[in-house]
Amino acid sequence: VTFTHQGSGKSKVVPGYYAADGNAADTSADSGNKWRVLFAPDATGQWKYKVSFRKGSNVAVAEGKNAGQSAGFMDGETGSFRIAPTDKTGRDFRGKGLLQYVGKHHLRFAETGEYFLKCGADAPENFLAYRDFDGDFKTDGQKDNFVKDWGPHVKDWKPGDPTWRRGKGKGIIGAINYLASKGMNAFSFLTMNVGGDDRNVFPYTTYDERVRLDVSRLAQWEIVFEHGTKLGMYLHFKTLEAENELLLDKGDDLGPQRKLYYRELIARFGHHLALNWNLGEEIHNATHEQKAAWANYFWTHDPYRNHIVIHNMGNPHYDMLGDASKLTGFSLQTSKPDFNQVHRRTRDYIDRSVAAGKPWVVACDEPGDATHGLITDAEDPTRDNARKNALWGNLMAGGAGVEWYFGYKHPHSDLTCQDWRTREKVWTQCSYALEFFRKHEIPFWDMKCEDEMTENTEDYVLCKPGSIYLVYLKHGGKVEFDVSNGNYNYGWFNPRTGDGTESLLHTGSAKAGRKVEVAAPDKNDWLLVIKGSGRLKLASDEPPPPKVIPNAEGAIVLKGVRDFKIITGGGFVEAYKDDGHDALAIDPGKYKDKFAAAEAKFTGDTGAYDVTLTTMTETDGESTYKLLIGGKLAGRFTNPKTSTDYKPTTKTWKNVSVSKGATIRVEFNTATNSNKTSGRIPYARGRWIALTLAPAGSDQAEIFEEKNGLVTVEAEHFAAQTDADTRKWYVTTAAQTPEVSP
Repeated sequence: VTFTHQGSGKSKVVPGYYAADGNAADTSADSGNKWRVLFAPDATGQWKYKVSFRKGSNVAVAEGKNAGQSAGFMDGETGSFRIAPTDKTGRDFRGKGLLQYVGKHHLRFAETGEYFLKCGADAPENFLAYRDFDGDFKTDGQKDNFVKDWGPHVKDWKPGDPTWRRGKGKGIIGAINYLASKGMNAFSFLTMNVGGDDRNVFPYTTYDERVRLDVSRLAQWEIVFEHGTKLGMYLHFKTLEAENELLLDKGDDLGPQRKLYYRELIARFGHHLALNWNLGEEIHNATHEQKAAWANYFWTHDPYRNHIVIHNMGNPHYDMLGDASKLTGFSLQTSKPDFNQVHRRTRDYIDRSVAAGKPWVVACDEPGDATHGLITDAEDPTRDNARKNALWGNLMAGGAGVEWYFGYKHPHSDLTCQDWRTREKVWTQCSYALEFFRKHEIPFWDMKCEDEMTENTEDYVLCKPGSIYLVYLKHGGKVEFDVSNGNYNYGWFNPRTGDGTESLLHTGSAKAGRKVEVAAPDKNDWLLVIKGSGRLKLASDEPPPPKVIPNAEGAIVLKGVRDFKIITGGGFVEAYKDDGHDALAIDPGKYKDKFAAAEAKFTGDTGAYDVTLTTMTETDGESTYKLLIGGKLAGRFTNPKTSTDYKPTTKTWKNVSVSKGATIRVEFNTATNSNKTSGRIPYARGRWIALTLAPAGSDQAEIFEEKNGLVTVEAEHFAAQTDADTRKWYVTTAAQTPEVSP
């Protein structure tokens, strides 16, 4: 249907679709004489329309509204209608207008002019694998165990909320209600995972079908998406995934199956006011020409010109920057469990896109690694790494926001999660961030990451020079600023608690000609907000490295993440700091069966030492470690096979000669014990925690005296203990020794 606005003369050609009996969501009809066009007008006043209804071979994917021949019925029909101003307010996107790409790093609502930051759920990717939807996907033998009922969120459904078929849908509608109630504004989902990790989400009538669509199931999807739009939820359409990126048309660039799939997505769902089309999750096999053709189809056939992105796995897709494609942004995935890549890589894509002449909107939609991602609150109650490195890492790089992925080796994973309350602390901390930017009217869309303004490599700086500066300190500390002219006010925001949202904490002011040094309230993470006008220079000192101090027994403990420097070059791949496990590790997504290395200078006295390496076992493989001192091999060790992930294990080399100032190097590798030859092959990451050097012979056993039939020993499984657990104590008697499970 061609819609033309009478006041401006602008027009949109909107594709229609087959709607069976017109009420298929409730009737499950697969036949009927109803066709539907969903139109989101972008202007008030009088609109005219003209219908083109055609028939012919492949007419649905033919170009042009006059393709084929007239199908009669409504073909050529005309009419008009009037659009009144919106009466919607609050979160409802119908009061904000279409969310558009405007050539900046953030999307903007057409009606209000408001710019958009998002926070929400990337997982579960099989959000739409829901038992209340029509279709035999629930019983077709394709991983039916992953089908959800969203039972924990039925209680979040409210009277007046939508359902279908006499009360179905309460669980999935309630899930969206919950996420919105926590202040989140985005969720993502695959629309086709045939051949993928789940295999229960697709628009077709059967698993093997590629051209006939399940009209009633898609109508039920639309009820869910419409509810999300009303609640102010950005819809992230992940159209494909790595396993099926070339499934349609057997890999042809843009054949009839792919055109039909894209056309139906646009026709049925493109009218929603805030969404993106993601060309696919972890796209890595498609050629540049294929990716560019896919993006161009959305750009030329979507009348609303919705945001278009692509998601990475190995392939960075730099070939799509600038005029090389119709992409308007990037969906970033990282691979470090502590999220420490997010800030750097967000900034990398932003800077590259500017250099290419077309600024991209860069969101981090899968921070972390595949194994862990965002683990549950029960496993990580503080959320320090997620908050510091991912959430604020993206926002302070000039990013568009974060969607959270849930690792496959943890409860409530990317495939199994049905309860978003398992990550409630993260939703809360995300809402603090969104509210901060909103309440303080931070012009983030006009700000740029300028970390180099300070010497502290651990802080983030986002600023609009001469107007506003945000300085995020991960570990507290001091910031000095010199105002050469003008005046500035400053204060602190607490990203952990949200304190400072209404009014900043510990406020002050600085006038021209004065240097001001302000200290964070404590050693946790804080955001310093500096607003005013004039020239300003920032300084923030690098935190001093911790000193290496011998322990009470005279042993020197060198921690991998603290005391060792990661080596690059010389045939070694680059390791990373796995802060979540306090260990050094290697990313097997990049490096398989490769060695990395880290070095430290020995500052103790020259002498003979018993040297102990503490590693972590992994079920995915048995990594090998080499210890070199002064360039000479002192020992070699391979982790034992295990049924327990991340269990600390040790290897001690006795009476090793170590000179003061000697270079100690630990080499370690990724390894697998899998017999698979294709698909995702699991690899151990070569994790190791520390190297302990004790004076030789100092481990002679202490004699414990028996009293009343008992020998008292206290032991703690330190590395496995968490702040979330109550410490376990076991009482022993002369007659019974308990079985202890650390």
